[in-house]
Amino acid sequence: MKYALPLFAALLLITFGCSCTGKRSIQKPVAIEIVKPDVKPELMSQFAGYNSESAFRLYNMADSEGENLFFSPHSISTALSMAYGGARGNTSAEMKKALSFLMDDDIHHLAFANLNATLNEIGKRGKASLSVANGLFQSKTYEDLLLPEYRKLLQQSYGSDIESLDFSDHVGTAGYINKWVLDRTNQRIKDLVSPEHIKTSNDGMVLVNAIFFKGDWLRKFNPKSTYEAPFYLTPDRSEEKPVKMMYAKDSFGYLETPDCQVLDLPYAEKDLAMLVILPNENSKTPPTIDENSFKNWLDKLRTQEVKVHIPRFKMDLMFPDLSTKLKEMGMVSAFSAAAADFSGIRDPRGGAGLFIKDVIHKAFVEVNEEGTEAAAATAIAMETMSMPPMEIVIPTFKADHLFTYIIYHKPTRSILFMGKLADPPDLTD
Repeated sequence: MKYALPLFAALLLITFGCSCTGKRSIQKPVAIEIVKPDVKPELMSQFAGYNSESAFRLYNMADSEGENLFFSPHSISTALSMAYGGARGNTSAEMKKALSFLMDDDIHHLAFANLNATLNEIGKRGKASLSVANGLFQSKTYEDLLLPEYRKLLQQSYGSDIESLDFSDHVGTAGYINKWVLDRTNQRIKDLVSPEHIKTSNDGMVLVNAIFFKGDWLRKFNPKSTYEAPFYLTPDRSEEKPVKMMYAKDSFGYLETPDCQVLDLPYAEKDLAMLVILPNENSKTPPTIDENSFKNWLDKLRTQEVKVHIPRFKMDLMFPDLSTKLKEMGMVSAFSAAAADFSGIRDPRGGAGLFIKDVIHKAFVEVNEEGTEAAAATAIAMETMSMPPMEIVIPTFKADHLFTYIIYHKPTRSILFMGKLADPPDLTD
């Protein structure tokens, strides 16, 4: 059997809405390539740490016993940052705190431009396909109210497409945006936006981010070594499901702690890797999944020979109720028609203010012998208004029970994707 090459893609869509009508037409997209600004490495490291804080908060809020999870923190933070760029007053303050956008605004947007340009540069090196795309889809009715400063921010810092569409054609506009999503997620994410999103936006707009990755493991698993084995669904091992377990004995970054084993699986593209966190079965408490733990694990990894058993899996997921979780994190006024202030996006004198109506995130992931394939899409609807061990014994890393996995950019430690496998999908040929 020929296995798919590894792929990661993510998209964040922000739908805004308003409350007016008018004549519409189609405007051709305007796109400007992201220019990589010069941001000091120490600032990029600080920037990545702030983004990781919100990533782990979302992960822990969505972590439900026995349920799988997969999403793209980078996609979510990028699209929300695009919205944040037009937020003002209390709305801006709430988003800044809730999303850990803690750097000065100018540096914040330059850091996003730097990281996105860096990721696009990786795709040009030939060891992996990696690209970042952003888009703004607005109603033709209010295209003249889009502030020049906001257009400049999206184009210079986010390389964004900017399009004006006929929002009175709910089906056609939703279809157009969904086609944009399909084209940037390798045809994996379908029907992200519904006609109802467009209809109820009242001539609002949609902000979109997409990230796509495709590459091989540095050391591929031999398909002939893959075998069927049980994956235990409960700590007492009373419930199990069969999985196709991949196997390899090779040198990997590895760490043992009192509560977990940590394995670093590198991709052929040297700047990308997957970190796998496997809780110890005999540990009384599960490992803490947060930014401090992430940093400590990466700092303490040591290269050594490891016997690795990890399941092959594929699944489609939707991030559970992302809008509610963002509100619980403190981003409240942005969702209120009465309190939201996005006057940095549209000229407030036009009487067509914006608020976030909904945030949706879909994802796809496949892990196999050659690598990983994944796609994710997020929609935000806005409405108008040390030393290596010396033992001879080779450790075994057997992921036959719940584990967490993180795909990250090694130089900055930026988290591109993360998830948890608790209940593998049924076996397929």
